[in-house]
Amino acid sequence: MSSDEHGPRPSLRPTAPSTLAVVALAGAALTLLLVARFYQQAPKLAWYNSAVLFALAILLGWLAWTTRKTLRPNRKQVQGASAGGVPSRPSGGVEGPEHALQIARFAVLAKAAAIGGAAFFGAYLGFTVWLAVQSGRLTAAAADLPSAVLGTVACAALTAAALWLEHSCRIPPQDDDQDDAATRP
Repeated sequence: MSSDEHGPRPSLRPTAPSTLAVVALAGAALTLLLVARFYQQAPKLAWYNSAVLFALAILLGWLAWTTRKTLRPNRKQVQGASAGGVPSRPSGGVEGPEHALQIARFAVLAKAAAIGGAAFFGAYLGFTVWLAVQSGRLTAAAADLPSAVLGTVACAALTAAALWLEHSCRIPPQDDDQDDAATRP
């Protein structure tokens, strides 16, 4: 039984780089196998698929930036708010349960997007490798190669933005907690 009066505390651990590597390698291996066998039946790679992935990466990057700005205000924001007569929020403060729930939802979204982005990165990478090898023999492979490279880059951007959002969702320690820890023997 837990010694905590409210029971066990839920936790969401950061995405491990090894998890992303395994997912990407599995996606690449599976895609290489499927493309080698079924390339003639594969749908044409379109540039707008990569545009959607870039748009998602931009959205996650914006969420990461605003979340980080909310949880870790810089000194100018805090001094400006206190000088204007408006009480300033302590650094890293999340006011109310609805804000904490929003941060938790962003963290879950970031974790899912990082794993999904890694899987699609592996798939696009496997497709790109196969197309690069076959581009000398097949005209269609040479034509599909630029779209595959663009998709690989877009998936890498999506994964990076998701990891940034996940990192931005970490709530920094409160100043009071640090002071209490420093004064304890």
